[in-house]
Amino acid sequence: MDFKNLIMGGAFLGVLASCWEQIKAVGWRFVGLLIRRIEIPSEAAHQALIAYLVTHYKVYKNYDRLYGADFEHMRDGRYGLVSYEQFGNRSLMFWNGWFPFLFNNSQEKKTKSNQQENNSGGPTKIFSTITFLRGTLDFEKLLRSACDESNRLTWEVNNAEEQAKNRFVIHHFPTREENHDDWDTGSNGLPWFRQRYYRLLAHTPEQLGKAPTHDGSAIGNLIFPKRVTDLIREIELWRNNRDWYRSKGIPWKRGWMLYGPPGTGKTALARAFAEDLNMPIYVFNLAQMGNAELTKAWTEMQVNVPCIALIEDIDNVFHGRENVSRKNSPMPFFMQQKKDDDSGNSRPMSFSPLTFDTLLNCLDGVERSDGIFTIITTNDISKIDPAMGQPRKLPDGTQEFISTRPGRIDKAVELTYMENEDKKRMAARILGEYEQAHLEMLAFIERYPDLLETPAQFQERCGQVALACFWKQKHGDELLLLDREREDNRNGWHESAVSGS
Repeated sequence: MDFKNLIMGGAFLGVLASCWEQIKAVGWRFVGLLIRRIEIPSEAAHQALIAYLVTHYKVYKNYDRLYGADFEHMRDGRYGLVSYEQFGNRSLMFWNGWFPFLFNNSQEKKTKSNQQENNSGGPTKIFSTITFLRGTLDFEKLLRSACDESNRLTWEVNNAEEQAKNRFVIHHFPTREENHDDWDTGSNGLPWFRQRYYRLLAHTPEQLGKAPTHDGSAIGNLIFPKRVTDLIREIELWRNNRDWYRSKGIPWKRGWMLYGPPGTGKTALARAFAEDLNMPIYVFNLAQMGNAELTKAWTEMQVNVPCIALIEDIDNVFHGRENVSRKNSPMPFFMQQKKDDDSGNSRPMSFSPLTFDTLLNCLDGVERSDGIFTIITTNDISKIDPAMGQPRKLPDGTQEFISTRPGRIDKAVELTYMENEDKKRMAARILGEYEQAHLEMLAFIERYPDLLETPAQFQERCGQVALACFWKQKHGDELLLLDREREDNRNGWHESAVSGS
């Protein structure tokens, strides 16, 4: 009898094991009459939801906490550790009035049958789930509210709330993993410390971020000829008047080519635009990007418009339409990267270098990228293909700013060696408080009127003189103070000696 019972028990367990999936499915159907479980397969939705929940719903206090600290720039110019609590990577219980609901970080993968149903070509990653009693939570309303709030943080660029915060942040493509700004900006494009699923422990978001490079206006501290500074107003008008562009049927986008010798202020001008106009700036390293990577990055950038897309030194990547960035490398047509496979492990991945056609499609393809001000810099304008945009001359030979290909590059702006009047302006700004040195620098400019110097070179010339004057003045004051102390001590000793006698 014991042997027979053993056989029957084994058979029962075998049947139970073979039918376990069906039994579990039936069990969940009964449980589902009372409890509903929502899966969230989108990282963007996951981030928007957790930010909205921790802001607007009460959290059950007893939960597994996740703390950390990362290096970040601060508005006072320092760079140091910032401590925080991070939400979304652990399960949390929230209260909707009297009713609790569970937010669970899941990141699980569905079965192959579900893959075929979803036609995804791969396992579907579930970033999180929300479980609640039926009838106690309107999830669709919750998701709409979370997405609306996420959009509002990045879309509202003209109201008082936006002016109170700082949108200026520098993003890099490809992502630089050592930079926290790059690898955790969130789906809405804001820096990590402005994501609401981080609770800062010792700072406020307004205290963090890159410090201004100048006192006052960044553009105002740059010395450019009047023909260049007259164009700066145009960018401010573009940024703040989206509806006007739409009313005229003009795409709300701009593209500039800044060309000239190294050190003429091309990159500094692009950063000054972003800083003064409170716009994020996206820096693209085309030499390390392929077609799919650039297309994806360009699409992601559009969530944070208005913004600046900066492509530096394009002549180091393209000569005409040929990508020469890897021409002399051992593997010119492939570049190794890491990609997560289905098991979660990293494996090498190869892709072809970026093609010129893909770059043109991003700049002005079928899908127009409204809200993006593109700045492309080059040291050698002759290597730029006319299909992108080159300087154009009027019939009388005068060079104008309108390029040969508006829509991609609207203006080609030359930044060249400094004019003497601009040198005098820079000398007055740097050496104005040192009268003798300032006069000597003005005499130097008059003595060598044909000396070609870039803004970077002449700024260094003035800076060295100003630093020497500052050093002499500082130590001269210290020596004078020391002499006065010695004189006072001598006088005091003399008076003591006289009174003693």
